[in-house]
Amino acid sequence: MRFLRPSPGCLLAVLVTAAVAGCQPGVGATATGVVTFNGKPAPAGVMVTFQPQVANSSASIGITDSTGRYDLRFNARIRGVMPGESVVSLAIVNEPDAEGRVAVPDALKGIRIPSAYGQRSELRRTVKPGANMIDIDIEL
Repeated sequence: MRFLRPSPGCLLAVLVTAAVAGCQPGVGATATGVVTFNGKPAPAGVMVTFQPQVANSSASIGITDSTGRYDLRFNARIRGVMPGESVVSLAIVNEPDAEGRVAVPDALKGIRIPSAYGQRSELRRTVKPGANMIDIDIEL
């Protein structure tokens, strides 16, 4: 009987593939919604962050479009959010202008996110497994 012996390069490729697959977060849920300020859709460029309250879990982020809609993602390639309770925070996205200076889009100028929804947010939402629609209304 003859046995095939894999090359060291082949073994390394298998180990790297297994490690990368094991490190990706489990996509147990998705979440979309609309952010409103005083009942009106937020402008494009408001960052919505869901930070799960489970140890060693990744935050998910979405950016509002011109209708206030966001869609949570773990990163640019993976859509989703961890199920369970999350702290939700909002921030204004600053974009560099043509000269590389940080600029706030015109639609967001003058908008101040209350501290209760910023870095020390008190806002909590529960994400259920599967698809979630989670609207957020903020009084400014």
